[in-house]
Parts: sequence; structure tokens; C-alpha cells
Amino acid sequence: MGDFKKRRDAIEYLTLVSQLGLTMVGSILLCFALGYFLDRWLHAHGLVLVVFILLGVAGGAVTVYRAIDNLPKD
Repeated sequence: MGDFKKRRDAIEYLTLVSQLGLTMVGSILLCFALGYFLDRWLHAHGLVLVVFILLGVAGGAVTVYRAIDNLPKD
């Protein structure tokens, strides 16, 4: 029974790490796409793209931080 508990905890943490990684990548990719299309539409020569990539990194980092902060403290 104890072995199952150890494996279950390991799988839950692996799932969490995967989720956090995908959250970060998804946030950056979404902002990249928005920045790319807005940059082409506004002819801003990459400025909007860079701003949106930075927003994606910041937004992803905040989301990941909040998810880690909400973990049980045991």
C-alpha cells in the first residue's frame, strides 16, 4: 500500500511539472502569435512582437508562480 502512495505522489508531481511547462509555453506561443499578426498589420517592424513576447513570458511566469504557491505545504 505504501508503494502505491509513493508512486501516486510522484505521478502527481510529474503531472504538475508537465502542466506548468505547457502553461508557460502556451502563454508565450499565444502572445507570439498575437504579436506577430499585430506587427504585420501595424507594420511596426518587430516592436509589437517583442512587447507581446515579453508579456507572454511575464504572464506565464505569474501563472506558474501562482500554481506553485497554491500547492499544499506538507
